Amino acid sequence: MDDMPQSVFEVAVFGAFGPGQLAVLWRDERRPPHAALEAMIAEAWERCRRKAEQSGALLFNGPLGRYLRHRVEAGRLVVEVGPTDYADWMGTNYCNWPRGGEFGWELYSNPIGTTATLITSDGWLLYGRRSRRVACLAGYIHTFGGCLEPDERRADGTFDVFESVLRELKEELDLAAADVTRMVCLGLIRDATIRQPELIFDTHVRQSRGQIEALLRPDDPHAEHDAIVALRDEPAAAVPFIRSADRIAPVAVGAICLHGRRSFGEAWYAQVLEALTGITPHLRY
Repeated sequence: MDDMPQSVFEVAVFGAFGPGQLAVLWRDERRPPHAALEAMIAEAWERCRRKAEQSGALLFNGPLGRYLRHRVEAGRLVVEVGPTDYADWMGTNYCNWPRGGEFGWELYSNPIGTTATLITSDGWLLYGRRSRRVACLAGYIHTFGGCLEPDERRADGTFDVFESVLRELKEELDLAAADVTRMVCLGLIRDATIRQPELIFDTHVRQSRGQIEALLRPDDPHAEHDAIVALRDEPAAAVPFIRSADRIAPVAVGAICLHGRRSFGEAWYAQVLEALTGITPHLRY
C-alpha cells in the first residue's frame, strides 16, 4: 500500500500500465462458504430488491469478477479474479461494510471495478452524476464504467480490460472506440469504507466537453448517469472541486488524485492529500 495518508481511498498500485502491461487472469476460486454470512447476504439482497421494486430503481443480479490477489512483476500489473455476483456484493461490501472486520474482508465479495476519467480535447476531466434511478450511489459523482464481468473472458481465461472499459463507455455514453485516442491504467485502488477494489483508467477522447455532454441521454430510463460533471485539467482545480461536491464517490476522488499524480507529480499529490485530510465525501452507504 502507498505510505501516504488517505482518508477515503487507498492505493494498492500506482503506475502507467498500457494494454501490454496489465493482465487480468481468471481463477475458479469461489468465496469460501460461511453460514452466517450467507444468511446476511440473503437478508440484505431481499431488502434491497424490495426497496428497488417499490422505488422503480434499476437492480438485478448478475455475475461479476471477484478480486483475489495482485502482483507487479517487471513493470507489469497482474490481477487474479474469481467468481462472485451482484447480490453477494450488495450483501457484503455495500450494505454490510461495518461487519467486514467481523467476518474478514477476504470472505467478502470484493468485485473489481474498471472505471475511467474522460479527458477531453479541450482540457476537461469528465465524470458522471449517477442517476436517481440506480440502486447504488444514486446522485453521486462517479467515474464512468462498471465491474468486470466473467463472460468477457477470452478462451485462455484472460480479460482484455481495456475492451471492457470501452464497452462500458459505449453503453453509458454511446462513445465509439474510435473516439478514444489513448487509454492508460493508473493502477489499483480501494474505497477505504466498503473496500471494493477498482482499476482506474485515464481515457483521452477526441471530443470536447460540449460534444461529450451532448451524448448523454438523461431521459433514458436505463441511463446510469443524468449529468456530466467537469473540472479543468489543471493543478489548482482538484481540491476546490472535491470540497464543493455535494456527493462524490471515493473512487472518483481517487481517480482525480491519481490523474493529478501522473500529470502534475508527487509533490502535487502529497499537497492534495494533505489538503483533503479529514474531508469525508457525503457517504451514505
